[in-house]
Amino acid sequence: MFWNIYKKYILRSLRSKEMIIWTLVFPMLLSTLFYFTFSSMEEGDMLKTIQIAVVESPEYKSDPYIQAMMDALSEGEEPFLEITASQTQEEADALLKEDKVEGFFTMENGDPVLSVKDTGIKQTVLKNVFDRYIQTKESIMDMVMHDPGAAGELVKLGEDAWNEADTSIEQISFSDSKPSETVNFYYALLAMTCLYGGFHGILIIESLQANISPQGARNAVSPGNRGELFCSFFLAALTTLFISMTLVLCYIQFVLGISFGGQFFYALLTCLVGCMVGISLGCLISLPARWKGNMKTGIIVCVSMFCCFFAGLMVSGVNYVVDEKAPLLSLLNPAARISDAFYCLYYYDNYTRFFQNIGILLVMAAVMLGGSLVFTRRKQYESI
Repeated sequence: MFWNIYKKYILRSLRSKEMIIWTLVFPMLLSTLFYFTFSSMEEGDMLKTIQIAVVESPEYKSDPYIQAMMDALSEGEEPFLEITASQTQEEADALLKEDKVEGFFTMENGDPVLSVKDTGIKQTVLKNVFDRYIQTKESIMDMVMHDPGAAGELVKLGEDAWNEADTSIEQISFSDSKPSETVNFYYALLAMTCLYGGFHGILIIESLQANISPQGARNAVSPGNRGELFCSFFLAALTTLFISMTLVLCYIQFVLGISFGGQFFYALLTCLVGCMVGISLGCLISLPARWKGNMKTGIIVCVSMFCCFFAGLMVSGVNYVVDEKAPLLSLLNPAARISDAFYCLYYYDNYTRFFQNIGILLVMAAVMLGGSLVFTRRKQYESI
């Protein structure tokens, strides 16, 4: 009887268009949209040498400090800047219009004035460079006014600061994975798909409660044990959802090329545990018999979106803010734990934090599943 019900539930799930759309088609479409949206961002994050033109006016040639800064930023095998000299401002403006440089600058009253055609990452970086130069220069000049004897030392200090600008910060990674600001969106998307397993939870409870559906009435009067019925429904739902999650995971990794730190089987384990949490959450939400099916569906969607928002699905970095400001809320957020488990696989070279997340998710699933099982087994009806 157990396996018969198991097979029948799987067939019922496969015939449900809504279930297939929300747990398979929609995640694939959204991940594809993420891919085309974030690929340009990833390329933009890889900041290469910036092309810039300088108008070699008499004022520029007579200023050794701006020249020292430009020389420092244009040295090395992969320099920060590649400088093109222009004799006139018109010549530099022509280079800018032809997109041969990202911007050009002239000296006016002792300060560099930057001119750009568009706005973007490189233009913003150039502006920050010259803003920093002006601030450093003003600080040095202010200190010289109070202590003229320190002029030589302060100027040398300013030049050394510019010369060491490229080597003052060292990037350290916990693993060989390349730092990325976009992978967490995909991880939060997978967490959302797991929580959409709550739709299976609705179907399970409807199949067991006699006052909700005809199938529930038939199961209530059947000689089968309710605990066995619940377990068969849950296992079948878990199988169906896990297959969908596996297909989504394979699509994201092998088609879109999003990495999970080379830990594909651990990523599958995360999906499996996440599916358990999603189905259990749906069962718990579906217990009140007075709530209609559409209302339960709406609650699951709202809860999933709320959890995924604080897991970083909509706004980058919000999950880190919540983890810092409200650690308990982050700890109890299933979407945050699922996405953080994927994050640990990508960035960390050990599994301590990963298994902490898996343990928390298993406890969540056990609590919600246990409450749902106890409620459905003890529920009785005066009449059907």
